Amino acid sequence: MTESEAKLDMLVAELDYENRLLRARNDRLMREAEATNFDRTAAWLKACGKEQLNPAHLSVQIGVHFEEIVELLECIETDCAADNDSLECLADDLHLIASSLKKNITKCFIKTGKEVHMLDAICDTEVTGNGIAYLADFDKNGADGEVLASNDAKLVDGKPVLLPGGKIGKPEGWKAPELEKFV
Repeated sequence: MTESEAKLDMLVAELDYENRLLRARNDRLMREAEATNFDRTAAWLKACGKEQLNPAHLSVQIGVHFEEIVELLECIETDCAADNDSLECLADDLHLIASSLKKNITKCFIKTGKEVHMLDAICDTEVTGNGIAYLADFDKNGADGEVLASNDAKLVDGKPVLLPGGKIGKPEGWKAPELEKFV
């Protein structure tokens, strides 16, 4: 084999290696793109040390879910003053419960025999929330990606910043998702 042929073989081998790296990166990106929001959220919670069937972790998660419902309630206004007052009271009451759950002061449980109803309610809140986003002409897919990426940024060296009670905190320098472009 001549020196030129050896160099050519080496170049082909290097290009083949780079090609394999690009294919592996592309495969990883494709897998990530195919992952559902549920899959990404589950992976994030696992990275944060949140275990399934752990009552304390479930209580905190229900608390943060309630916190998001409070944020939704605070964005709503009706054409009826009495309904607006009711929404404000509901948000205040739910905020108190959410705070207690997030700090692990209070524990909550799924009632025995209500697991199927709970799953149905969780699925329905996702569907109805998507319906609100659609009817409001929001780019929900884009916003979901931004929020999940922002959550990923809460991990420092793959580890979460935990607040008292177990809620996942925000590290120094963390920035909230920028959702303006999705509205």
